Amino acid sequence: MSQRLFARCAVAAAVVVAMVPVGASGQEGTGSSPSSPRTPWGEPDLQGLWTSATLTPLERPERLADKTALTDEEAAALEQQTLDSRVASDGTAQAGTVGGYNQVWLDAGSVITESRRTSLIVDPPGGTIPWAAGAEAVYDREVARYGVGPFDSWTDMDTGERCLTDGLPNMVPLQPYNMNLLVFQTPGEVVMLHEMYHELRVIPTTDRPLTGIEQWTGEARGHWEGDTLVVETINFVDKPDAFWSSPWRKSRSSLRLVERFTRVGPEAIDYSFTMEDPEVFSQPWTVSAPMTTDQASRGVTAGQLWEYACHEGNHAMINTLSGARTLEARGQQ
Repeated sequence: MSQRLFARCAVAAAVVVAMVPVGASGQEGTGSSPSSPRTPWGEPDLQGLWTSATLTPLERPERLADKTALTDEEAAALEQQTLDSRVASDGTAQAGTVGGYNQVWLDAGSVITESRRTSLIVDPPGGTIPWAAGAEAVYDREVARYGVGPFDSWTDMDTGERCLTDGLPNMVPLQPYNMNLLVFQTPGEVVMLHEMYHELRVIPTTDRPLTGIEQWTGEARGHWEGDTLVVETINFVDKPDAFWSSPWRKSRSSLRLVERFTRVGPEAIDYSFTMEDPEVFSQPWTVSAPMTTDQASRGVTAGQLWEYACHEGNHAMINTLSGARTLEARGQQ
């Protein structure tokens, strides 16, 4: 399953965070810190530049089905193997290869979570996505289209390829780059700027009523539960062609996303999310993906968000569609 989930990337998502101990619920760092910083108006301060990427996979690999956590020795061996593999493959891409042909282009880190868990999914306990009947087969068919087609029109390119969005939650480590998140706060709002697609989320933390207007990243409302910011997002755009390569990012009216952000130290946020969509999943499922600002020591770009140079109407779109028409004219499609 994990290989299918990373079908869009030639490399597994890397890099990670400083982690906090596993709490009683099985999630990492579920408590709050007594020294948690506060804003001038008294709310927990989540502001800063964060990253949540990790070598720990979203789903537990089949070979580790009965193993919830690695030993320290196993974790160290995996990290060293990853480092050695990157050094060996760096700059060895074939001529004409486009994209991240060496590690300069990736936010490649070197460690897994401190808890040594074998999956970021903490519920269900088996560490895999709980698909509803038939949903996984639909997903597999959609993933098989990526890079292959058919490409009859621009709508056959998913929203990521069209430089629109990869949906939410796009801070989770399922991509090899642009995993940074910049957080601002004002009284009554939390603002999150994602490096990927430069998506901006303005999350009210007051009783502002929902508009019911569907949006690519849904309509979010937040509230504080102690030191934890809880963000509930609904009203996602219901488009059948959106995000077809990412099952948890399906853009549909039945999706409900609940995120939790808890500052647990000067350089750490305990982040988790729960996905609920009865049309796709047999039950809600929860991911724990701690975030950190300790980027420089983990091989991640530090200090600022960089430009995300993607735009609609780019050459990839033009070339893909014109190439498909050329193949049609040759009778090869």
